[in-house]
Formats: sequence, C-alpha cells, structure tokens
Amino acid sequence: MRLSAWTASAFALVLMVLASPALADRPGFSSPSGNITCYLDDHWQTPLPLNQREMVCLIFEANWTLPEYYGDDDPTCDLDRTRTLILPPDGPAREQWTCHGDVFWPIHGAIGYGSDWSVTTFQCQMAQTGVTCQNARGNGFSVRRAARSLY
Repeated sequence: MRLSAWTASAFALVLMVLASPALADRPGFSSPSGNITCYLDDHWQTPLPLNQREMVCLIFEANWTLPEYYGDDDPTCDLDRTRTLILPPDGPAREQWTCHGDVFWPIHGAIGYGSDWSVTTFQCQMAQTGVTCQNARGNGFSVRRAARSLY
C-alpha cells in the first residue's frame, strides 16, 4: 500500500507530536536556520542523568571538512554522514562524522539570534555568526556554516 505524500507527511507529524514528551528528557535547541541542532545525548541504550550527558551538535550543511575518521567505528559508511561536535560535561570538545540512515533527529525549537541557552553545566549563545557552547570547565566550541573552532 502506497501513501500519498500528504498522508505520509501527516502521519510523520502525528508520530512526532506523540513522541514529543520524550524530548523533555533530551533538552536542546536549533539555530534559526535549522542548520545546527544541539541536544544532550541520552545514550538510548543506557540513559544517563542530565548532568552526565554530552552536548551533541549536528551541523547539516558546512563549508569545512572533517578527517576521514568517522568516529562511530564505521570507516565504510555508505549511508548519510553528518558533521558532529561533541562536548562532554567535564572535558574538551571533539568532532567526528556521524554515520546514519534515515533517522529523525531530536526536534527542538529554534532560539533566536542574541539568545542564551543553558542546562546543567552547559551554556550556549546563539549569534548571527554561529553557535558557541562551553561546559563548566571552560571547554567548548564555536560553529557556523563557514568554520568551527574547538577549545
């Protein structure tokens, strides 16, 4: 049975609405353009308390490259790849490719330019020049479509 494009879209929207209470356990935000999505990873297999979770930011379109190392132990990824920045609660940021199939990333509301977002020990700022996040130890990153900087 084939569904029309409208029916399939409506069905996907219903699923997202029904799943939205789970987002309360996965706080995050998106850039106004939707190009950057950040959230606290809950490690689906073994959920962690909020204060032990890593901040994960997915960058869907960028003009910079990452090394060939995929970061998720799949050197032959033949699926989609997304640039990912990861910031642990108490250490330096790292970058990697994330290899994935057709998945639904966490959907969070966009925060406006000039806004701040914080949860547990993470603090992020949204600017027209990109997103900057850091943890309580001062480690972090700045990211935008044109470049990224880890510190």
